[in-house]
Amino acid sequence: MTRILLDGGSLSIEQVAAVARGDASVDLTAAAWDKVAEGEALLRRMVDAGHPIYGVTTGFGALDGRPVPPSANKAQQHNLLRSHAAGVGEPLPDEAVRAMMVIRANCLASGLTGVHVATLKALLAMIERGVVARVPRRGALGACGDLAPLAHMVLPMLGEGQARVRGEAGWRPGGAVMAEAGIALPEIAGRDGIALINGTEQTTAVGCLALADAERLVRVAEMVAALTMEALGAVDDSFDERVALAKPHPGQIATSAHLRELTKDSAAVLPPRPSRLRDALSLRCIPQVLGAARDAVEQARRTLEIEINAVNDNPIFGLADGWVTSNSGNFHGQRAGEILDHLATSLTSLAVISERRSARLVDEHGNGGLPAFLIHPQAAQGENSGFMLAHYTAASLVAELRMRSVPASIQSIPVCANTEDHVPLSPLAADRAWFTVDTGWSVVAIELLLAAQALDLRGTAPAPALRPLYEALRAKVPVMVRDRVMSEDIAAAEAVVRAFAPPDSEQ
Repeated sequence: MTRILLDGGSLSIEQVAAVARGDASVDLTAAAWDKVAEGEALLRRMVDAGHPIYGVTTGFGALDGRPVPPSANKAQQHNLLRSHAAGVGEPLPDEAVRAMMVIRANCLASGLTGVHVATLKALLAMIERGVVARVPRRGALGACGDLAPLAHMVLPMLGEGQARVRGEAGWRPGGAVMAEAGIALPEIAGRDGIALINGTEQTTAVGCLALADAERLVRVAEMVAALTMEALGAVDDSFDERVALAKPHPGQIATSAHLRELTKDSAAVLPPRPSRLRDALSLRCIPQVLGAARDAVEQARRTLEIEINAVNDNPIFGLADGWVTSNSGNFHGQRAGEILDHLATSLTSLAVISERRSARLVDEHGNGGLPAFLIHPQAAQGENSGFMLAHYTAASLVAELRMRSVPASIQSIPVCANTEDHVPLSPLAADRAWFTVDTGWSVVAIELLLAAQALDLRGTAPAPALRPLYEALRAKVPVMVRDRVMSEDIAAAEAVVRAFAPPDSEQ
């Protein structure tokens, strides 16, 4: 079992995924625990000295002018979690909730939020023992934090809400699940309530998981594109190193290098010849389009790794000098929202160009002499439709991606009596990115089905580097001789591409 130690500044996307999808254990470094204890003590001293602190001695949002006496503090923090648990819709997957929990724990590990040590220990215990709250997917704005989903995430700490132990089918009362897991309910006082929910963790959790999958999707999409190039006898100078260096975007250079590796010793992807100097742009511009997706993935990685190691909260306390601000905007998810919108847009283009290659593979007027809709010679055309509807499905999926292509991060709607007059809607950008990755797998899987059928009809063996992917597909989906239920083949192909691990050099 992997053990992850949080210090507030070095959490990686791989570690988030390991907690979300695996059984990695989580704790704080000794130094981080010391900082959390210092932050708790500093907050207590400030309150005892009569220092005004937003959300502790005052109300929240537009109610920040209403004083809250110390005697009402605990009720205030509890009421905050109850009132802010206002999400609607289907629950987030358990993996997303666990990712939210570890990212929020990492923020609290900074020591700059004033959270109680016992409260943070309860959050870590929930991760350790697999307790997952029911968190509705919809209702967050990304400022002041992803409030509704985070409130739902920690309701079990009050003995409320719904929860389950990971792997269970149904939901049960949160207090009962906590008791069965042996987790004592923390007091939730001071500023624990606001400290638990005042950040971008739905945005970053969903974004990190989408990114982890997107990195694999891009590399598998390059492999599938190379198979299509083989099936259509593409010209190889479009990904020549000299071409890439003439327009030296890092992604284009990397994709071009990968295509050269994938098509090495190919019998079909060949240098220009008198009969074929140029390819259609869906073949010729693979380095430009998938290279752009590589760049988008890398930019998203850099941004999200900053975000998950940031102090996304307000107020923020200075341990060294006793400073406090109630005027921080670090809970605002604009940067994360913008980069996730960009990632979704770039991955939509990945799907669009894949669909264009699928369209070319089934079109007898553009597929280089292959049968219409890749119908096997042993099957009668007309009586059999071949892969006609597989392409329809790809077209429908791409249309849905385009329908969802409006950026979320420009959709600000003022809230809280206009005190929160700009919000980034970053959770919607993260959800869009996750949907795009999920749909991208389906579109690429359809292209893989068609490319493999085309190679078989030509009698062309894939280049050595492409054989593992081709063979993985053929182990699940045999060549189609006569029509059969197409959705079953698409589902099997999608399982193959989702599970396929590119070589280590391409991880």
